[in-house]
Amino acid sequence: MTRRLIALGLALIAALMPLRAEAAPPRYAAFLVDANTREVLYANAPDELRHPASLTKMMTLYLTFDALESGRLKLTDPVPVSRHAASMKPSRLGLAVGQSISVDNAISVVAVKSANDIAVALAEKLGGTEENFTRMMNAKAQMLGMRNTHYANASGLTDSTNVTTARDLAILSLALLHDHPRFYSYFGERDFVWQRSTMINHNHLLGKLNGVDGIKTGYTVDSGFTVVASAQRGTRRLIAVVLGEPSLVARNRDSTALLEAGFSVLDRRGLGQAVTVASVLPGIGHPALRVEPAIEQGASDEGNSGPASVRHAAAPRKRIHARAKASGSAHHRTTSRKSSRAGHTSAKSSPKKAKAKASHRHKG
Repeated sequence: MTRRLIALGLALIAALMPLRAEAAPPRYAAFLVDANTREVLYANAPDELRHPASLTKMMTLYLTFDALESGRLKLTDPVPVSRHAASMKPSRLGLAVGQSISVDNAISVVAVKSANDIAVALAEKLGGTEENFTRMMNAKAQMLGMRNTHYANASGLTDSTNVTTARDLAILSLALLHDHPRFYSYFGERDFVWQRSTMINHNHLLGKLNGVDGIKTGYTVDSGFTVVASAQRGTRRLIAVVLGEPSLVARNRDSTALLEAGFSVLDRRGLGQAVTVASVLPGIGHPALRVEPAIEQGASDEGNSGPASVRHAAAPRKRIHARAKASGSAHHRTTSRKSSRAGHTSAKSSPKKAKAKASHRHKG
């Protein structure tokens, strides 16, 4: 009897061990880089593997922008929703199998709402299958120098093999800015109108922190709250990557602290002061200082499985992207939304105030 009880006890412990490991809190990692000089201003666990969650969609959109630049894709092209795409878990737009959305709208929905179904639909549009597109993602990651990144899908939904690092996400961010400046403004859209409802961007730093104009947020249980935030002030641009946060509040607080510290350091250096980002971060309780010693060297997103914040809009209206102004070619032109038609659903986006438009425009 005693042996049987011991055996049962050991079996119970063995069964619980994977659950405990799975429930372990995400670990913090951070990276701050000057986008102009490529100088790493701050790094904490920069090369340790982390789960990217919806930051995965940065690569999905990078490859979409590649296709637009090469002419293989146009903003007006329809993106059909397959049964596989429609089966994705929330966050999603919720189109039925066989319905379509324009490439332009698809990009906005992925950038603003982080819709998994539309991310997969884009992947299938470009790669034939999500599996083949994932191979394209991994090949591009290696080409960009993202040595510790491996993608398992186009959406960022939980997969143990979907991994990246804070440094690699900074590399991808720099590539988006450098290679696709005309399309970067998608990441700065604070909202997007779809069928008379307005989706609000999960990146709460937009419009609240001076100069922030992108890029992407993410959340899964295994990744924690993640963000890649890019901000431009004058001629300076910084990119902050914050991973593994325990809450949305912590994610916003710590990415804000890194960006503010970075700009402060650059300003003070201009005055001849020798100062580092670590030295001007908030007190010792700051997460960037609680995990391990900092390294100075000279990545649905709201944490729930329901729909993104939505408010009803009075009426859909026309938007004009900075990227459309930059080019007269067909696939970079200004797009006017028209009512839904057979096989191709489209919508208008609310106009941005002058100040908002300025913050959405990539200035170099």
